Amino acid sequence: MMNKNNSGFSLQSMGTKSWFSHEDSTEGIISSGDKKPNWSAQRIVFSTMDTINHVLIVLVTLYIVYHAAKEYSVTNVHVILCTIGYVLLMSEATLVLASDNMLTASLSRHVNKHLHWIFQTIGLILILVGVSVMYNAKSVHFLSIHSITGISSLVIICIVTLFGYPVWIAWKLRKFVRPMIIKFLHNFLATFGFIIGMVSQCYGYKKTWVYHEMEMKHADNMLLVLTILITILSLRGALNSLYKQAINYLKLICSFT
Repeated sequence: MMNKNNSGFSLQSMGTKSWFSHEDSTEGIISSGDKKPNWSAQRIVFSTMDTINHVLIVLVTLYIVYHAAKEYSVTNVHVILCTIGYVLLMSEATLVLASDNMLTASLSRHVNKHLHWIFQTIGLILILVGVSVMYNAKSVHFLSIHSITGISSLVIICIVTLFGYPVWIAWKLRKFVRPMIIKFLHNFLATFGFIIGMVSQCYGYKKTWVYHEMEMKHADNMLLVLTILITILSLRGALNSLYKQAINYLKLICSFT
């Protein structure tokens, strides 16, 4: 944020803060590592929710991988890779940016950003491989909701990952496009792609594989409920940031009308 005494670039049309304030791509959803702990009731609630979510992510991932690893098959490889990619890595990549996340709140925003793209990139690679092995094993493709949502999510996440670099240098690109627009589009596409991917994961629980491999009654419904819960809890920070970015963007539009 520029000092008000500086003669540098500044816009004051919407209050005291500049629309081009120099902040990173994770604005609004990362806790600064320099802040002192403030254990308010709200932070305790959010930290508890995040802890529960971490536990659910690990348990669901281990449960599915355990049953899929019992024997080798193309379907089992697909299940293992996509479950780790979506449920574990994509969820954690989203959650690592949430404020008050007890596992990463003490880290600097720079470290959190790196953890985010590392988790996302590894998750994307696993999902790509998982989808590829299933694609090669079948002669007919993309007829079910599971496969359609899966490939749609994969395309979106690929775009978000490949074009994630402009978010890092949004401030430097301010002469061509407003930083808030770059950040909003990145956040929107990433959130949308993650939701569609988890929807695909949920539809996968209705496949015959679940009934064949898992002996527990109503295992599909249990996994469905837990995965929906993981999705909601993981998006807490991202949706809050998306809402704030949308409001700021609307205010900016209104300022020119």
